[in-house]
Amino acid sequence: MLIFAAASCADPGGSGTKTQSDGSSSDTGTTTDTYVSDIPSSDLTGVDQSLDTSVQDATQVDSTSFDTSQPELPPPQPPGTVAGIVWAPGSAPGMVPPGQEIPVSGADVYVSTNKPDDIPQHAYCELCVPLPVSGVETDAKGHFSVSNDPGTYWLIIKKGQFRIEQQVTLAPNLTLTLTQAQTTLPKSHDPANGRWTPRIAVAVGNYDHLEDIFGKIGMGSVNGSGDFNPSSATGYFDVWYNGGSGFDAISKGNLDTLVGSLSLMQQYHIIIIPCAAGNFTGALQSPAVLKNIRDYVASGGKLYVTDWSGEWHDNVFPSAITLEPSEDTPPNAYNFAANTWNPSLFGDADGSPYETPNGEATDPDLFAWLNGQQGPTISSSSTSSYNAGNFEVEGNWNTIESVGQVQIGTGVGGAAIYNTPHVYVKGGKDIAPTPKYPLTVTYEPTGCGRVLYSTYHTTDTTHVGLVPQERVLLYLIMEIGTCQDLT
Repeated sequence: MLIFAAASCADPGGSGTKTQSDGSSSDTGTTTDTYVSDIPSSDLTGVDQSLDTSVQDATQVDSTSFDTSQPELPPPQPPGTVAGIVWAPGSAPGMVPPGQEIPVSGADVYVSTNKPDDIPQHAYCELCVPLPVSGVETDAKGHFSVSNDPGTYWLIIKKGQFRIEQQVTLAPNLTLTLTQAQTTLPKSHDPANGRWTPRIAVAVGNYDHLEDIFGKIGMGSVNGSGDFNPSSATGYFDVWYNGGSGFDAISKGNLDTLVGSLSLMQQYHIIIIPCAAGNFTGALQSPAVLKNIRDYVASGGKLYVTDWSGEWHDNVFPSAITLEPSEDTPPNAYNFAANTWNPSLFGDADGSPYETPNGEATDPDLFAWLNGQQGPTISSSSTSSYNAGNFEVEGNWNTIESVGQVQIGTGVGGAAIYNTPHVYVKGGKDIAPTPKYPLTVTYEPTGCGRVLYSTYHTTDTTHVGLVPQERVLLYLIMEIGTCQDLT
């Protein structure tokens, strides 16, 4: 069977004919049709089977006669913007005396179509990942501005384990300026309403009344003199006894009980051991306790130690800092390969007192944040503007003579991998302005987690407001909780 495609020409009268397979014809007008022939191809021998192509050009379809364009899409809408200032808990305008507000620098701010995952309620290793394209970090004074396509999003504000989650709607070409109620980091843990705070344990000691700082930012309360109300800690942080008075009713137990159980330690993102008289330091003679502390930090925990409580980190990680010889634990007290300690070499980190008249924030981000803030000082309750390059630090009881490298692992071929402590604050001793010694350092001795040590009482005396060295603690409480880049 043969199939033909044929075209007929129009006759002068405007009509056309179509030849049927039976030989008849009909008036159809000008057409193009398909014809089916019942003649076997073998019977067409000698017949010119070529088609007359002279007429084909006349029946070609003019493609320009059809609209082949795609529907025109509407132009993209211009982005919308959300902006504001992130404030420390309890430290926004109206919460503190005018001028004494405390912003949060380096907070992550971004929008997402999805609500973020819950923050693990235990020590964990949080590795740094790139922020979304629209994400930013707040500047030194807490400002941020985030732009994205119009729509409704989750807005996330996060510094360490302090986090706010809320929904916002971005409109084209408009800036949504958030109120301070929407941008002040939370003081209490309320995940159901998008408010997250870290789980903190404070081993309340005899000398450094660091808990006062928490009360001043609303994580608990203080009296009119600035002294912490012990019963107010409930719901904000857990208290463990290490010599401090007045906390018996809410204490979870003794410090040696806490460090004697890794599972208890890992319930907390941050464990703080302020300066104390050494009530439970005998626990550091136990290899199991030493390993618990090391393993807690390795699991992502943050350990903050001050002053005479220095052995709680120096015995465990002895190569990080070097104290004066009579107080120091030497590096050879720990064998990295065997993961063992020699307690006979341990120092007690109980140094001699001195004041620092010329404290200096050596970390650039801390400097930019602290510089120009206003509040009381060590020597005056009047409001002053702070010079981050020159401020008083009181209550020093140890001297860091140098910082050293801490081995955190081994690389290719067994080569050691080290972490070097980072100095945040340094200063002179008494009337000798130089040399300046490290006063506040952090280090990462296990590749994950952090240790922070200050040679001074964070809160040496009872007073109203936050002085520079207390603000440094507030900065670092949030800073040590941030993600870690292990590359």
